[in-house]
Amino acid sequence: MNTEWFTKEAILVLLLGSVFAFSLTYTFEYFIKHTDELQKNTKRYLRLPVFYRFAGFFLISLVPVVLFGDTYFAFHKNQVLSLPDPILCLVSFLLFLVGALLILYCKNYKIVLEQDAILSNGVFRKNKRMLWKDIESVRFERSAFFLKDSKDQIEVVTLLSGFEVFVSALEESVASDLYKEAFQEYEQFLKKP
Repeated sequence: MNTEWFTKEAILVLLLGSVFAFSLTYTFEYFIKHTDELQKNTKRYLRLPVFYRFAGFFLISLVPVVLFGDTYFAFHKNQVLSLPDPILCLVSFLLFLVGALLILYCKNYKIVLEQDAILSNGVFRKNKRMLWKDIESVRFERSAFFLKDSKDQIEVVTLLSGFEVFVSALEESVASDLYKEAFQEYEQFLKKP
């Protein structure tokens, strides 16, 4: 086997596949950024960073690169056009599944801040609405705030874009004795390397 040819071909396929994956991902990223709105009327929407959706699109765009790359290399090795290896098909399916779940979760997960309430929406979680005045406890642990009223609990993770808006809304809308200890824990969390 001519290893010089294999190396040039491998680099060419890798470069073309990477250009395809990044261009597809950038296109989707552009459209996601221009459809998300942080504020509508008096509501503020806090979402997971677009980077996670970007990662999901990247994983999905790797699927054709993996499948076509395997077919291409098999053809040049055997001079026979054949289907991709079953293990690579399984890997491609897993890449697609993880990418799709990541996109679906990140696109639909949001915390909505209203003047009188906070809402938690998501495709894999129960939609909850809690009035600021009904909040009975606020705690911070594992990089998230947990707000609780008599019926439900809402988790607000620190990864959300515009998280500072949530912190300000919490200070303005809830009695300070409820969030004081949680804010101390949050400050300790920020100081950790």
